Amino acid sequence: METVSQKPAAPKKEAEYELSHSAVARIVKKSGADRIGADAVDAIRALTEEYIAEVTKRALAAANHAGRKVIRPEDVEFIAGTEEE
Repeated sequence: METVSQKPAAPKKEAEYELSHSAVARIVKKSGADRIGADAVDAIRALTEEYIAEVTKRALAAANHAGRKVIRPEDVEFIAGTEEE
C-alpha cells in the first residue's frame, strides 16, 4: 500500500479535524508513549486522517470494480494486501 506523505501537514484548526485530540492522545498513550506534545498529536491526527481517506478511496474503487457501491471488509482487506505501483 502506498504510504502517506512523510512531510508534516500544515497545522489545522481544531474544527478542521475529524478525529478528536483526546482520542488520538489516548491511542498514543496506549501504544506506549508516556508523554506526547500537542503538536505531535496534531501531526498524528493529520496523517491518520490522510491515511483513512486514501484507504477509503482505494476500497471504494475495489467495490466499484466488483459492481458494488458499498465498501465491504473484503475490499479493505484486498487493498491492504496490495502495493500500488
